Amino acid sequence: MKKLFFKVSSTLLLLPLLFFSSITAHAENHSYDGKSPYYNNCASSASTKATANLINEKNEKIGIVELKFSATCKTAWSKITMNSKVTSGFEANAEITRNTDGKRYSCDSTGGNGRVVAGQTSCYTPMVYDLDPRTSYAFGKYYGSNYNVWAYTGSY
Repeated sequence: MKKLFFKVSSTLLLLPLLFFSSITAHAENHSYDGKSPYYNNCASSASTKATANLINEKNEKIGIVELKFSATCKTAWSKITMNSKVTSGFEANAEITRNTDGKRYSCDSTGGNGRVVAGQTSCYTPMVYDLDPRTSYAFGKYYGSNYNVWAYTGSY
């Protein structure tokens, strides 16, 4: 009888494992994901929902990261703007991340306008669909050899 109990117990323990092993998480795919904020004129209805300052080692604000949202398209994207032109040997970049599935794009992604390089001051990322209950956050960084400054916005 004891042996039979062991067989039943081990079978019962394996059933949940078999069930849950077939479940996989997938990123959401929406028609606006990865598109430029200027696609379908989404940027024209944009507002800034959250910001974060890039602060250097001297406690000076050197730039800002914005979480942008289009009320018309229900999309979010990130924009980084430096206070002055980036100098040679340094770059800046922004990322947008949708919290519900982790979908992430940077300024370098198709639909963005490329990272900030010498002589430039800003860049934007492609969009992610962000209709409630979805939320997103923006991340920005300024970096060079042995130098990194970064900031996250809150989620919206």
